[in-house]
Amino acid sequence: MTTERDPGTRIVLSWLREETHENAERVLLRVLDEVDTTPQRRSWWPAWRTSPMNTYAKLIAAAAAVLVVAAVGYQFLPRSGGIGGPPTIAPSPSPTLLAAGTFRAQGFEVVLDAAGGASGVTGSMIVTDRSRNFTVDLECTRTTDAGLIWIGGDVTESANWSDAPKGSRAAIVFKRGTPVQAVFVFQMAEPRSASCQAFFDDMIAIGGEPVGALVPIIGTVELGP
Repeated sequence: MTTERDPGTRIVLSWLREETHENAERVLLRVLDEVDTTPQRRSWWPAWRTSPMNTYAKLIAAAAAVLVVAAVGYQFLPRSGGIGGPPTIAPSPSPTLLAAGTFRAQGFEVVLDAAGGASGVTGSMIVTDRSRNFTVDLECTRTTDAGLIWIGGDVTESANWSDAPKGSRAAIVFKRGTPVQAVFVFQMAEPRSASCQAFFDDMIAIGGEPVGALVPIIGTVELGP
């Protein structure tokens, strides 16, 4: 409430107390002048102002919070696959080329496709001569001390080929060079060798390395390393 300590109040009261009637308009003007020239009291609460330093601090705090959330979320991501998907499986390496080509050897048409090594060979060999043919499911290979490459397996199909009946073993033997030379080896005697590698051992034990029987091929064959 207003007290007499207020300058405007004192002026109005002085006018009310005077016995002579002073011009009311003049008193009002004096009051307004006092109000204009009197320093205004400041409010006890501070005016709200946004400090640039406060803004920067808030931005830094928000960015730090985002980084913390991202780091925590990353810890729960699957390590071996995409989000929500199965883990990525690296493709298996392709088997090493052993021998591949289409050519003639000893007068026979040969289609050969072999990969792998030792006793882990995969592929096949199809041999044709007019109305007869046989197919070998390749199983093993060996490079001998004489530098010859043996590739053999089980005969799975045979038509009119007495030297390579179904269920017997057969091999083709290569010698590197230009041209490449080759010869076929058949196991016609019973009992059949216990394994593909044993077949090579048995054939070499019986007749030795077939170096003298090798003949140049006609066509192309690619031999692996």
